[in-house]
Amino acid sequence: MKTAVVARKHYSIASSKKSVDTETDSYLAKGAPGKTVCHGCHAISTGRRWYQDEAVYAKLVKAGTVKEVFCPACEKIRDGYPSGQVTLKGEFLAEHQDEILRIIANEEKRARERNPLHRIMGLREEHGQLEITTTDEKLAQRLGRELHKACGGTVAYGWSHDNKVLRVQWER
Repeated sequence: MKTAVVARKHYSIASSKKSVDTETDSYLAKGAPGKTVCHGCHAISTGRRWYQDEAVYAKLVKAGTVKEVFCPACEKIRDGYPSGQVTLKGEFLAEHQDEILRIIANEEKRARERNPLHRIMGLREEHGQLEITTTDEKLAQRLGRELHKACGGTVAYGWSHDNKVLRVQWER
């Protein structure tokens, strides 16, 4: 009687990771060689990573060895092209607006320390609602999560499938 030989499949790290769609934001640079600085916010790019350091920015600009451009966040703000929209509404908003605005400012500050491209583009109050637009969908998600954690209420997330936009609704 013959025994069947079973071939074992060899797995690598690449085969265990999920196949994630790497759709990129059209505003993100493709990664220019060398250092680039943003003329608007003074962020510095090395390839694809942006970071904030005023001392390094001043030194690089003084030396004249860097290319000056606008970073993706400054371009989005200039063009009015948000990637995140957070809408806040409810009676709690009217009663605690200062506290909510502090939570939003603190969360943006934390996000910018990690990545200077994560910024709030604008705040607009209309019909008892507060609408916040952001340069990144992850910042919009963070704002919704922090408001829910700090103030309660209900939060709903709506991701767009064709363009990278997130709409967050928070109400209490």
